[in-house]
Amino acid sequence: MSKSRNILVGLGWAIVAIMVWSGSLVMLRLGMTTNLNAYDLTMLRFGVAAVLLAPVALGRGTGTNRLRPMGVVAMVIAFGAPYVMLISLAMKTAPAVVAGALNPGVMAIASVLLARAVSGDKVGVARGVGLALAAAGIALFVLAGGAVTTGHFILIVTGIMWAVYALIVRQAAVPALNATALVAVFSAIFFLPVYLIALPKKIFVAPLPDILLQAGFQGVLVSVVAIYSFNRSAELLGPVAGASLPALIPVVTLGLGFMLLGETASAGAIVSAIVVTLGLAVILVGQPTMRWILSQTRRRSCRQG
Repeated sequence: MSKSRNILVGLGWAIVAIMVWSGSLVMLRLGMTTNLNAYDLTMLRFGVAAVLLAPVALGRGTGTNRLRPMGVVAMVIAFGAPYVMLISLAMKTAPAVVAGALNPGVMAIASVLLARAVSGDKVGVARGVGLALAAAGIALFVLAGGAVTTGHFILIVTGIMWAVYALIVRQAAVPALNATALVAVFSAIFFLPVYLIALPKKIFVAPLPDILLQAGFQGVLVSVVAIYSFNRSAELLGPVAGASLPALIPVVTLGLGFMLLGETASAGAIVSAIVVTLGLAVILVGQPTMRWILSQTRRRSCRQG
């Protein structure tokens, strides 16, 4: 496959991943404001995903010898059923566009700070600028969005949880598909009995099309297709371009929220989404880009000297 073809195919996979990730927030908002509740949506996501990914979890396990049982528990708590349930509850009062900026924005900030605290990773100038931009964008969202709701605070918590999960996966070197399978299967094992016995349910009175739509989107597209698309795009575009994908989530979520839910965004919200996106982009790709620029500058200086 030629280099230009690799780029085109990689961009195609990247678009799929971005649309699914952004669409998942819109779909959660749709479900929470129509016929389902947070517990129903969590059950549909992990119930379907567990059935699909059980062979991976049983056949491949963790995919690494560096992950301990408590690490698996932490992964499930940080990015499994509790995470999705909290996101769903947040969407009851927070618009999808706010979730699209707050969740990845806080995640990016927390990831850099956790990496510094746990692994001693240097923040650097580029990441520092990215942190400042992301924080400024989040602050602008709060100012532009009117009253701060409970959903805003929940989204800050879920952003930190996502960062904890990412740190565990990174430090233990867990392959993406294995991590997804473990989280899906163990979330289903622990959450489904509690859901069936104790939690309030609206799924038995919800229209069948609504149930099938959420089951297909959350359980199949988000849990399986988006992960594969992300990994495939990273293979074809390179790790730097692949890692920059989450930076596009706020703007795409804003657009999808307008088109599918009719959520109108103020000028302040649009500016905030753009600022958060820029901050995420700098955090994710700014450091490698800065090193490349510095290396090119040094080469030119050497040639001229």
